[in-house]
Formats: sequence, C-alpha cells, structure tokens
Amino acid sequence: MSVCDLFRVLDLAARRGETAVVIRVIDGGRSYIDALVGGKPLLGLVLREVAEAAVALKKPGERAEFKVGNLVVYAEAVLVRPTLIVFGFGEIARRVSEVAAAAGLNVASLGHEAPGVFYKGPASDLKRLVSEGSAVVVANEGGRPEDVDAVETALRSGAGYVALLASQKRAALVIKELENRGVPRDVIKERLRAPAGLDIGAKTAGEIAVSIVAEVIMYFRGGTGRPMREVKNPFDVIAEVKGEDLSRYKCEWRPPRAV
Repeated sequence: MSVCDLFRVLDLAARRGETAVVIRVIDGGRSYIDALVGGKPLLGLVLREVAEAAVALKKPGERAEFKVGNLVVYAEAVLVRPTLIVFGFGEIARRVSEVAAAAGLNVASLGHEAPGVFYKGPASDLKRLVSEGSAVVVANEGGRPEDVDAVETALRSGAGYVALLASQKRAALVIKELENRGVPRDVIKERLRAPAGLDIGAKTAGEIAVSIVAEVIMYFRGGTGRPMREVKNPFDVIAEVKGEDLSRYKCEWRPPRAV
C-alpha cells in the first residue's frame, strides 16, 4: 500500500466516525496492527472474534487486553485525526499545511512542502486523493488559473468542504465560472467556503492560515465559531464553585490520543 493509498484509508476512516480502536495482535512470534472504525477493520487483518471483542471500547483512552484462542490482543480507543488536502504553491498554502499538521490533522500538501505533513505530492495528485466527503483547501495568494480547476475537481468528486483563498470579488468570479461549467449553484453554496477562513482580522500569511485552519476544525468538530467565554461563560457557574478551593481542584481531562 502506497502512502497515497494510506492517506485515502485515513480519510475514509475519519469520515466513518470520530473514534477508532487500534488493535495490536500478537500471534506467536509475529505481531500486526489494524484499526476498527465503525466496527469494521480498516485493513482486514484482524479476525471477526477479535473485532467483536474490541468493539466495546467506545471512549478515547479506554484500553483492553485479552486473549482470543492463542492470540494476545491489546486494544485502545483513540480519536481519528481528520484529513485535509491543501492545494497551492505559495507561502499561505505552506502555512496552512504547517498549522493544520501542528493542530493534529493528517495533511496532504500538494504543490508545496511543509513540515509535519502526512503526504506530499504534485498538484496533479488532487484527483487521486479527493473523494466524497473529503476536505480541501485551495490556497494561492493572488490566485492562479488552476484554482478553478482544483475547486471544480473537489466539488465534482463530492468533497464535503472546499475552501478557496480569494478576495470577495475573485470568489464571485470563480463562482460564476463554476456555474458556466455546469456546477449547480446549490452545490456551490452548500460546500464552497470562499473567501476561506474565519473573520479574525488576519493580515500575515501565518494569521490567514490560522483563520483557515480554525474554520476547517470548526467544520470537522461542529463548532460555532463563537468566543469560548460566551460558550462556556465562567460567570454562569460562579455560584456553583462557592466554597471550593482552587488548590484542591483536580481536572481529569487530558488530550486523547489520535491516529
């Protein structure tokens, strides 16, 4: 299996569900690893009996060790990292890939290089990687002729989230061209985010990348985009903590492992 194929497998896994069960099986002198997503092995390596025993793990962080016949099985529930395809040739594309990778996404960088990405390849790989439900960012500062082709490819392939770095006017012209090419307006309205990103007043390439990746994460995780102090206003629970001592307060939450 090539790295390109593995990226598509991870992309499919992320769309099947947020949680996976990573399974390591020891069979005598050999061992192998697979993952259950939606109760089904991604690579088809584990026996049905192993999968049925491990599927009970639901919450990230839950672990189990058990035997099935002569097989020793170690299983752990983890988050499945969302996957993102970033298409572009300039600094902003590199920054988007870099920020997304740092945020923990499995990133494919097409047309540029960036540290921490899962897969890097030429722009022509877009057709090989994108499929129904994929997330794609097209980011070329100032715009390039191939931007429309990339957006059209992503939309026609069924990508669920397509973001285009563009000014308001160029976004309108791209939409007009997509309609001329036969892409229905309702499809464009539903799945194209142009201009890309959240309104945080971004100016620099890095700031713009943060605004775009923030919108990507909001799409994957179902966020509102509102400030957290509004969503979880601490003043709303002031009365509940009356008499509690901060030095004795213990929060059990830890970031879950992800694959």
